[in-house]
Amino acid sequence: MRMLSFLSLLLALGVSCYAQSQPATKAIRTKIEGTELDRRMLFSRLKTHGLDHHMNFELAESDFDYRIVFSTGQGTTETTWGELNSSFASADVFDPAGTELFRFERKGRGRDEAACDAVAKEVIKRILKLNSLR
Repeated sequence: MRMLSFLSLLLALGVSCYAQSQPATKAIRTKIEGTELDRRMLFSRLKTHGLDHHMNFELAESDFDYRIVFSTGQGTTETTWGELNSSFASADVFDPAGTELFRFERKGRGRDEAACDAVAKEVIKRILKLNSLR
């Protein structure tokens, strides 16, 4: 019985130490402008990939940290077999005062979801870079 109590205490201390060692998740209030499908798709990918960097993206219409103008589209990509249809996505990211922070596109993806995924990862990477420069 003593051994069981001792192991329970060790487990409780280990969980407590682990929880304390985890960095706090930062809430990022974001306004996303685009079609409803594009907005939902980008928000989902930002939430998923943001967790890897302790960032919790939240949708906001006011008092936001970043405003993202996002769109997807169709194009073609040259291959050794000729031209193939492909998807692209673009993002323009602004601060609350309306200053453009960065703009980029991701082209040549097989589906809109893949282009959106690439944009979400790049937005996160650039926000982290901006925060490290402040």
